[in-house]
Amino acid sequence: MKKLMIMSVGMILISIIACKSSFNGMEQVKIPFKGNAYESNKRYFRSVASGESINLETARSKALLTANQRIASSVQTEIKNVTENYLNERKDGNQLGDYGERFQQLTREVMSTSINGMRTFDEKVFMKPDKSYQVWVAVEARKKEIYKRIKQNAKARATLSEAEKKAIDEMIDKAIDETGDTEN
Repeated sequence: MKKLMIMSVGMILISIIACKSSFNGMEQVKIPFKGNAYESNKRYFRSVASGESINLETARSKALLTANQRIASSVQTEIKNVTENYLNERKDGNQLGDYGERFQQLTREVMSTSINGMRTFDEKVFMKPDKSYQVWVAVEARKKEIYKRIKQNAKARATLSEAEKKAIDEMIDKAIDETGDTEN
């Protein structure tokens, strides 16, 4: 019994030493804005980012820029998936040429302009020991609003054929329906 107890204590000490050495003296930091409320879902694109500077407004601007870039990347990824799904459903011999690439370009143009409806829904400001600022922001944009804007730009685009415009309308309408967003 005594040997078993000594072995157990020894195993515990080895486990503790192994755990501490695996972090190499680093300390885990708790990051603000974790959890479902800060993640994208079927109605919103969401992003969290931070920025640091000796100037508070510069730190905030850096955080917002990074958050906006992350949302733009999420939109690009989702639009690519929506496009691929739509094209896979339309295996009826209907040729739309380089429709997929044209739609991706349209999306990039919409995202390069300001995103309507983007809002900061949470923010935390920290002052570091060196008197610089660290700002964390959580931003979101309604998917429905982004889809509507893409649709409007597609309708105004003279370089798209009527078939391409119709396909974009169908695809966007389906994507809007899938958000479940009934607000105007």
